[in-house]
Amino acid sequence: MYKNVHCHEQRNTTTRAPSPVRELVSNYVQCNLTEVQIKNLLFVNDPTASMPTNQLSNLINYARRKNNPEIFSVYDFNQWCINHKYDENSIHSTFVPYYYINDINNIFVFFATKQLLKDTQLSSLLQVDATYKLTWNELPLLVFGSSDADRHFRPFGVALVSSDEGSACYIDLFKQLKLISGQENQCEYIVHYVMADGAPGITRAQKEIFPQARRLMCWAHVARKCREHRKLVPTDKWQQIDTDIHDLQLCFSDNIFTHGVSLVMKKWSTDPLIQQFQQYFFDQWIDKLPLWYEGAALNMPLTNNGCESLNSTIKKKYTMRNKLHMSSFLPKIEQMLHDWSTASLSNIFVSKPSISTDLELLAFKWSNNIDKLRILHWFDSWYIIPSSNSFITPAV
Repeated sequence: MYKNVHCHEQRNTTTRAPSPVRELVSNYVQCNLTEVQIKNLLFVNDPTASMPTNQLSNLINYARRKNNPEIFSVYDFNQWCINHKYDENSIHSTFVPYYYINDINNIFVFFATKQLLKDTQLSSLLQVDATYKLTWNELPLLVFGSSDADRHFRPFGVALVSSDEGSACYIDLFKQLKLISGQENQCEYIVHYVMADGAPGITRAQKEIFPQARRLMCWAHVARKCREHRKLVPTDKWQQIDTDIHDLQLCFSDNIFTHGVSLVMKKWSTDPLIQQFQQYFFDQWIDKLPLWYEGAALNMPLTNNGCESLNSTIKKKYTMRNKLHMSSFLPKIEQMLHDWSTASLSNIFVSKPSISTDLELLAFKWSNNIDKLRILHWFDSWYIIPSSNSFITPAV
């Protein structure tokens, strides 16, 4: 016997999420909400709907991949790169000028646009930093660019790598950036300064690819690392040591810094309680990475904060602090490079500092009020302007 009426009660039981829940998740994903936000909204909109956390995560990941390119293998990733070759007719399209994808542990993919590469010729400073927790595969993303005269960071591109522990990925990055910039702009890409954190791999790569450049060290990292090592000295002595380090940072020439270091080391050596910190400071910040003071690169940024703040923007605006599957992450790279590229047309790379009329007025008032007898003319090359509460000790 056969029934000629369909009976919904005879459906097989299933663990699949109900259709309304799947539809809600799909809509939330299109709004670029995080997994936590989606979970909270589901509870608000449908309190009766409950599912295991892993099932919800799988549903969210499926919804994110649904309308994205299907990339699940090395072959798929290679094909994506092949399909994104150089397009001379589009200045804002993402292209991949160099890549190799052998396996998950051997990846380097360079992403850029024609417009972003044009800015490489406007600065001799190269800033680079790595950001993490962007992809499900835990692949680091190298972000590189330069700050203009108004201290606004301008990215040149990004590179997805399998690891940033050694120098190999930075050698590939610097070598290809030098080559691609030269080809795109029909002139040699010259770098006088490389700004980064203390990663040894960056230092080795700079020495190999840009041997004439000065390896600048981010001052913010120096100060932070020194404070992390303050346990090496008695609590009551740290304040003076911190002051000495900040005074050294204000040195405005290599010669003054060398003499300042000599004086500080001589001062610290008289106290046996701080010699362990003294050895750490000398080895790390004088011997290995000494270029963190004002005079190391005049008119250049003292920190890598501009590059690092862009890393934060990538997570807040594009990945929403989610670790994305590669099929979802690659469209995000295209989107952010396009955004940066088009923005560079309206906010051009500034070669000279912008001085407003308000700032000119303040400077004029200051020049009339300052006691010019207190300005020190230093060896016919420098003018040292006192602060509002200046005090020069007799020892100096």
